[in-house]
Amino acid sequence: MRALVLSHRLADVAQRQTFRELHALGWSVTVALPGGTADTDGALRLAPIPVSGLLAEPGALRWQARAIRRLLNDVRPDLVHVDEEPGSPGALTAVREADRLGVPTVVFSGQSLPRERGFLERRRYASTLTRVRGVIGGNRLATGLLAAAAPDVLAATIPQSGITIGPAPTRTGSEPLRIAFVGRLVPERGADRLLKACGQLMGPWTLVVAGTGPEQEGLEELGQRLGLASRTRWRGVLSRAQVQALWAEIDCLVVPSRSTITWTEAWAPVLVEAMAHEVACVVSGEGALPEIVGDAGIVVETDEELLVALQGLLVTPERRTTLGQAARSRVLERFVDAAVARGLDAFWRQVTAAFPARAAP
Repeated sequence: MRALVLSHRLADVAQRQTFRELHALGWSVTVALPGGTADTDGALRLAPIPVSGLLAEPGALRWQARAIRRLLNDVRPDLVHVDEEPGSPGALTAVREADRLGVPTVVFSGQSLPRERGFLERRRYASTLTRVRGVIGGNRLATGLLAAAAPDVLAATIPQSGITIGPAPTRTGSEPLRIAFVGRLVPERGADRLLKACGQLMGPWTLVVAGTGPEQEGLEELGQRLGLASRTRWRGVLSRAQVQALWAEIDCLVVPSRSTITWTEAWAPVLVEAMAHEVACVVSGEGALPEIVGDAGIVVETDEELLVALQGLLVTPERRTTLGQAARSRVLERFVDAAVARGLDAFWRQVTAAFPARAAP
């Protein structure tokens, strides 16, 4: 089976492992990238497509239709996977050219909240979704929006990409509950909720806050008023290596986000990484957070529930271990590159079986 994937994101070598994994599942994958030169990456064939626009604004790039048409005729794919938002010019161009050749297409979206679109984007969105044979949402909210706009096509929820994880960590028990918050310090991330909960905990605990933002000064003042200064470390922005080292230093990651009209947690890579390192995770019931942790984490809806969850982890160290092990198992089952590739393989085959490509005229 042959697949053509159109994606600006896969210009980053680190993002390609999910699609490399598809080779072992019987797919020959060609990746169309904006600009660059023809190349290979393991089993992947890389094909450059001329674009106009700024690479810093990938959603507005205009991919050259003639080059996509030539590539389609060259590859003769069984399916085209468009890894671009359906309202983008690139998505419409790719879907339109594939449709002309009778090649079934699927399109990915991570958009998790309804939003107003301008006239041209609204037309592109509708035109793209009338031509696709399948839609993939990065979470259930995104899938629901796609299914509402394209109710007659197949739909699936699959992460946009997977992660690579190392061997299971060796974790040692600790007397205090070692809590962490990792993220930008803005109101929607909810660090204030965590500080208020910590101020009411009974027993030994410590807190690491990793990140900066406009709310930092106010949050530090809140911590002072609550008497948390001696137990709280403000680490600022951490490098990738420092974040990786952090997981061995903590027992619990808290993601206490709150949604707004224009923002919600569509994906949380830091959360998935923590889970892979057997860190017990407590999250708010916002956006995609509940479906990421499933029953391998604690989902809270109110500030009181957050306090109860943390107090429970504080007094029951074995609960931290159980949750951490379940979290890693969930990542291995759903979020590593091989697992995401299996999801794509199953959906791609479902689409090609249900909507076989028409013979080109």
